[in-house]
Amino acid sequence: MLPQPFREFHNAVLVVTAPGLDERQKSARRQLGDGNFEFVFGINKNATSKDDLAARGIYDEQRAIEIDRRHKSMTLGHICCSFGHREAYRRIIENRFERTLIFEDDVTIFDVEETAIREILAAAPKDGDLIYWGWSGVERKPWFGSMKQYLYNIQHAIGLLKLDHTMIGNLYPREFNQHFLIAGRLFGAYAYSVSLEGAQILLDWNTPIVQNADNALMYARLKGDLHAYMSRRKLFGEHSQGVAGSIESLVQS
Repeated sequence: MLPQPFREFHNAVLVVTAPGLDERQKSARRQLGDGNFEFVFGINKNATSKDDLAARGIYDEQRAIEIDRRHKSMTLGHICCSFGHREAYRRIIENRFERTLIFEDDVTIFDVEETAIREILAAAPKDGDLIYWGWSGVERKPWFGSMKQYLYNIQHAIGLLKLDHTMIGNLYPREFNQHFLIAGRLFGAYAYSVSLEGAQILLDWNTPIVQNADNALMYARLKGDLHAYMSRRKLFGEHSQGVAGSIESLVQS
């Protein structure tokens, strides 16, 4: 069941899914509780194709390849997943929700006492356009981090790296307060809060779709377009990573 403090902290709770993913939607209901959220439906990858999405102006393959650090196009599953997140941003903007909690439909809730959750939420950054409640990545700058950034800056200067100097400077988390860090390079879009302003930035960033949902979050943060933070304590996980039983990732379903 979604803890009450999270319901009080947000104007809305949205779960990204797709038509036909009945078992995943049952899982979301079991985890979060009926009536505590609304589904946002994207596109089932079995009902479309990359050519169709490109022809409709939903996906820009040329731009996706230009942005990708390995010069690869997006998979159909990732495009459909990104479309679902983009629909969530549209819902937020249409309804003028000031703060929204977004999940993917394989989310799982960690067992954390309600008093601890309230303490964490009380310390949440007031300017947080994006707050990660679950994530994959580093929690602190490693001892060799500065050298790595130095080498990355050289690589970018001679045209070997697509990350620019601003993005390189934002690669690693920085201190904020007892419960939050300023986010660095993180992966995962299965549990995060977004502000109304943040939703507009992310909608603009991935229209047409050119990045995986979590990469869009990450790149917008690294570029400095968003004030992004991460909870030091992970409060949510995802079934597809084996946290609470096996289930396919949303991009595979």
